[in-house]
Amino acid sequence: MNVNVAETTRRVLLLDSLRFGALRTLPAPFVAETLGWDGLRRAVVRAAPSSVVLLDPFADDGERLDERALEVIAACRMVPTVAIVPFRVEAFVNVRALLRGGLTDIADAELENTPEGIRLRLLSVHAQPFKRRLEAELSRFTSANARTLLRGAAEVSVDGGGALELARRFDAQERTVAGWCRREGLPAPRRLLAWTRVLLVLLLLEEPNRSLVGAARAAGYATDYTFRRALRDLLGDGGARERSFAEAMAAFNGELRDLREKARRRARGSRAA
Repeated sequence: MNVNVAETTRRVLLLDSLRFGALRTLPAPFVAETLGWDGLRRAVVRAAPSSVVLLDPFADDGERLDERALEVIAACRMVPTVAIVPFRVEAFVNVRALLRGGLTDIADAELENTPEGIRLRLLSVHAQPFKRRLEAELSRFTSANARTLLRGAAEVSVDGGGALELARRFDAQERTVAGWCRREGLPAPRRLLAWTRVLLVLLLLEEPNRSLVGAARAAGYATDYTFRRALRDLLGDGGARERSFAEAMAAFNGELRDLREKARRRARGSRAA
């Protein structure tokens, strides 16, 4: 499966720092929005998971960790956060604290503090927090190919796309991706994306200060009612606020188990024939 990285416009919430002057204008697909600490804290609680936060995590002296960086990281678990740091031994005590706090990745202050230098790093963290949570809870019986398809579905869901965008991500036709899903014991693409979008909203709701309406819209739903209907279709009756990511993942893994069994029966039947 060849993965095509789609270049939809992506917002970068850039901390206003003298050390970031060169990054105010970024190459496609990124658009930088420069904010001070207060503006950044307000923005991250409403940011779509397709955004990226780019931080200078150090105080003015460039050595001490600025506690406001940890506050921002804690406020946006599903929005990737990248810290530009000097790759020096003495800096890595602070880097460990940032990673423990939920930082997604680090970039080299010398090599990546340019628009072209940072582009690959920003592309690499797209949907990373969501993919990590999905894979951490995914059944260990899920095949490597199925995981690749799931990662693609997670990225498309973060971008608010549908089955056509999923096919484009793999440079394939929709029917080809549907065949892959069937062979690997996954739901059909539209249902797979329904699952990943619902799971994304439930993870967004784990963030402090996310409203149900805001989380649904950040995940691409037109209204919270649309999300509630999708949730009911997958998990049955029950209040949206009472549902959890763990509950939904258990149901999703159960569906994957049933589909894997069907795929095995088809394979045995084909060999017997």
